Amino acid sequence: MIAYLVGLLAVAMLPGLNGVWLLLLAGALASAVKPARQQAFLFTAGVLLASIWGAWQLDHRLPDAYARSDLSLSGTLISIPATAGRRQTFVLKVDSVASSEPALARLRRVKLSYYDVAPVLQAGDRIDVVVRLFPPRGLSNPHAFDLEKRNLMASIDGRGYILDLNRRDEAPPGLLSFRQYLSNQLDQRFSAVASATLGALVLGDRSRLTDDQWRLISETGTAHLMVVSGLHIAVIAGVGMLLSRAVGGLLLGCGVSSVQVRRGGLLLAAMLAIGYALLSGMAIPVQRSLVMVLIFLAGEWALRPVSGWLRWRCALVAVTLVQPLAITEPGAWLSFGAVALLLWMLAQRQRLRGFLATWCRVQGTLFIGMLPVTAALFYQVGFLAPLANLFAVPLISLLVMLLPLLLPLALISGSELLVHVMSVGIEQFWLALAAARDLVGLYLKIPAPGILAVILSFGAALWWIQPLPFRWRWPALILLLPLLASEPAGPEEGEFDVTLFDVGQGLAVLVETRDGSLLYDTGPGYPGGGSAFPYAVAPELRSKAMAEIDLLVLSHGDSDHTGGVDSLIEQMTVAEIISGERVVGLSSQKRCGEEALTWNWSGVEIVALQVHTGKADSNARSCVVRISNGHCSLLLPGDLGKAGERQLIRQQNLGPVTWLVAGHHGSATSSSQLFLNRMSPQAVIFSRGSFNRFGHPAADVVERVRHSGAEIIDTAEEGAVLLHGGEACETSVWRNVKRRYWTAG
Repeated sequence: MIAYLVGLLAVAMLPGLNGVWLLLLAGALASAVKPARQQAFLFTAGVLLASIWGAWQLDHRLPDAYARSDLSLSGTLISIPATAGRRQTFVLKVDSVASSEPALARLRRVKLSYYDVAPVLQAGDRIDVVVRLFPPRGLSNPHAFDLEKRNLMASIDGRGYILDLNRRDEAPPGLLSFRQYLSNQLDQRFSAVASATLGALVLGDRSRLTDDQWRLISETGTAHLMVVSGLHIAVIAGVGMLLSRAVGGLLLGCGVSSVQVRRGGLLLAAMLAIGYALLSGMAIPVQRSLVMVLIFLAGEWALRPVSGWLRWRCALVAVTLVQPLAITEPGAWLSFGAVALLLWMLAQRQRLRGFLATWCRVQGTLFIGMLPVTAALFYQVGFLAPLANLFAVPLISLLVMLLPLLLPLALISGSELLVHVMSVGIEQFWLALAAARDLVGLYLKIPAPGILAVILSFGAALWWIQPLPFRWRWPALILLLPLLASEPAGPEEGEFDVTLFDVGQGLAVLVETRDGSLLYDTGPGYPGGGSAFPYAVAPELRSKAMAEIDLLVLSHGDSDHTGGVDSLIEQMTVAEIISGERVVGLSSQKRCGEEALTWNWSGVEIVALQVHTGKADSNARSCVVRISNGHCSLLLPGDLGKAGERQLIRQQNLGPVTWLVAGHHGSATSSSQLFLNRMSPQAVIFSRGSFNRFGHPAADVVERVRHSGAEIIDTAEEGAVLLHGGEACETSVWRNVKRRYWTAG
């Protein structure tokens, strides 16, 4: 079992599938040793399964050579469209492609956006469209969500947007149209909070939960309740078992055998579980949960003494057979880990008096047992979680249990009172959760823990779950102290670290010194609302347990530089704000001017200034920042144009520099030869979106940089750029640091 999982994990860690042959060779060599033959076979089986599945998925992915291709295709909407402003986003199952190119004909699913308010597309609709397609590439940043892996797991082979909608046929009766009908009815009949909650619980549609709600359930340790998972599927399966027992006595009286009644109940439970999984959209976590529940029900069907651990192992194998990359998913570790802890507790057969004592023991064991996983994966410890789950789990379980009865009644005419009661009840649930968080708190952000702290915390968890008296178990908590009291590793005196994020067509740069942190720009905002900041920048800040930014510099007012300001202000405090021009919505901001503003943090000098070229455009007012420690230096010119570069050379002595971020994302209006010669950078970094419509970086700019002898670094190709300024100047890129076989570029 372990060897099989190691085989799956080994393939998932490969930078490319060419390395599979080395793994197969290792398995073959190990099989020559007789005691290791069985384990070698299982390891090889895991390697073969994962590599064949991965190669099959990659073979369907749209190659980079076809980026920005305009293509006519027909397909069916298989997801409920998420609407934000004028944009509708959905997954389209491709039925036919108007192309003889094999790479295009192999497309299975594409994620599309439709920038129009009419017609409103619905799940199940069949459409004929002309789309502009791109590879399913995602932003690549430290500690951020791996969208490319998720697209691979979901068989999404491309992304794009609709240029022309030629035909739309409304969805025929079926599961997809029924899911859309329920979604529409929830929106029309329930309050916004209740509709979003029921959408998440019934349809698996979490897109309407607000950022505040996500933050609330994360900090209270109840996020698992708003994601259709093992708990929900198990509750619905339990409803089937209860119904079968309710009518079992009548059936026994009619001559039906007890074995048939028992199996009928199991069959009903399985049907309800499958139906609920289909209704919720069969997302990857749902698939995993359904397989687990069905395996456990199958053990009961066999009428044989099949242990819970054997069922657990069978479920794990079945899940990875369907989805080999599940071994890398945090949700899989959490769900299988929680079930393993419950099985362990049941095996101890410890008798506790009363429901409350039993519940406290269960929650305490789950909290301590899963703490190493949640801390290592999410950089947080919610001490409130056991208390919050004490009332949240029964309430949500009861709601899910009653939904098969309540929801049909709520959707018929004349049920306004029931709808109102349900809406108020759900709203009160959220208010109670918020009150518990605000009154009790007990939420701790921690930096990404070191390997030693994680190992000690796992040791604490194993010690805690042993069947020992409490006086012998509580010392285990001492082993958690390195994890809970860990401090982020920062630069030494006179050094600075820089993370230039991959934010797409925009800019966001984090500079850290021993004494302070600077954020230069916040990444782009999106036309339909939201920004890249929560997905690209915030995960890295969370991994460092940062609660405050000492200095925020906004180069100028364009949305590709200031789009994430609102999200930043919501999540953390900012001590000082400097801006090249006034940014709407920020009350306390100091203007960057011709007179340089300077800071000295632990031997690292930061200079911010603005040049005046006589031009009134926003780019010309960019606030320029230079960071230097005497050995290494970085220049951030914002979107400054060639005229501004000439003025900068005349007015300031800022060069030469080690690293230069190309002005205006590599536009032809910036990075003049004169400027490059004066700055004499060792490396020029282009911060831009992959396959962007502006054609950045311009070909003549790239040629000028090459002519200057500087190294070219491109966030669209190489992901986030990591710089370290010490006595030596070090550069690395995230796609090389964490390259996997599905990584683009």
